[in-house]
Amino acid sequence: MFRKKKNIDAETDENASKNSIIKKTNIKKKKRNLIIAAIVLVVAVATVWGLFSDKEQTLLVTTSAVERMDIEQVVTIKGTIKGSQSADVATALNYEIVSILVEEGDVVKKDQVLAILDADELKADYQKAISALNESKFKYEAAKNLYEEGAISKEEYIRAENAYKNDMITVNSLNVADKVNIKSPIAGTVTRVNVNIGRYANDTENNEPMFVVEDLQKLKMDVGISEYDISKIQVGQKVTITAEVLGNDSVEGIVSRISPTGEQKDAASKEMVIPVQIDINNEDSKLIAGVTAKAEIEIEKKNNVLSVPIDALLEDPSNGDISVIVLDETVLKKIPVQVGLEGDFHIEISSGDIKEGDLMVLNPTFDMADGMKAAPASNM
Repeated sequence: MFRKKKNIDAETDENASKNSIIKKTNIKKKKRNLIIAAIVLVVAVATVWGLFSDKEQTLLVTTSAVERMDIEQVVTIKGTIKGSQSADVATALNYEIVSILVEEGDVVKKDQVLAILDADELKADYQKAISALNESKFKYEAAKNLYEEGAISKEEYIRAENAYKNDMITVNSLNVADKVNIKSPIAGTVTRVNVNIGRYANDTENNEPMFVVEDLQKLKMDVGISEYDISKIQVGQKVTITAEVLGNDSVEGIVSRISPTGEQKDAASKEMVIPVQIDINNEDSKLIAGVTAKAEIEIEKKNNVLSVPIDALLEDPSNGDISVIVLDETVLKKIPVQVGLEGDFHIEISSGDIKEGDLMVLNPTFDMADGMKAAPASNM
């Protein structure tokens, strides 16, 4: 009986010993796996940190190369093409039109008759004016004699004199030979006919003149130059003119007149503009009067100069010093420069330690220091 118990106890001890060995083996395996996992995690974290650390230290910048080019400074303005001379033909006498002798597009000479008014109606008014003149003349001569004799006051005499003078003016204005024929005051082309036979001379839409005559052999462009640009404009400057009607072609012009006074740009603006006239060389051109065109007035031009984009300049607001930041392989380098002629997008570098092909940082900031690590954004 006791021997059996002893065997049972021996078997129990043996099983417990085996279980203890298995547990110790499992613990060692878990520790080894944890150590391996920790090592992998550390390596991964170090790798990621290194990558992000490199990116934080390398500044990505947008660059543009220094290059040689032609730089032109221009003032651009839009305006309407007109004839070099223009005349609105009208009359103060509102009589019926009995004949119109021209059409739009006709070329006319100075003093050529464009239309004829009703002479009968004009003659009737002329005869009435003659009768009124004769009557006022008689009254004036009588008043003069009475005034000299002291029979009437000076005021009465002056009234009679003024009535006589006014009637003389009326008669002269109704001279049939002069007024019945509506003439062109200049030589040119009839560009508008705003009247019809049978209607009265002043019976036009929106009170337009009877005729418009323009000299289209020589064209001009009247523009308003801003008060901020007018100091750059001089008589004789070259002008390039483009318009839709010209397609890809252009015509040349020249600044011919600058007004001595300015005027308000429009009712909604306080800006002042100065009227400027541009004479156009229109030989063998498709340009016509009445169309909108764009004029580029050449202020100054330089050929084959060292230039950078205007966006590459860094100006110190405290003293006005100008510099650029060059990307020298992988580091930034700040270089003081002097600038010259400014175009629409590029500016001349007149002096400074830069050369053609150098990479300029665009839109630089004051926190970009010498020696800072950087790379072109397009390469990252």
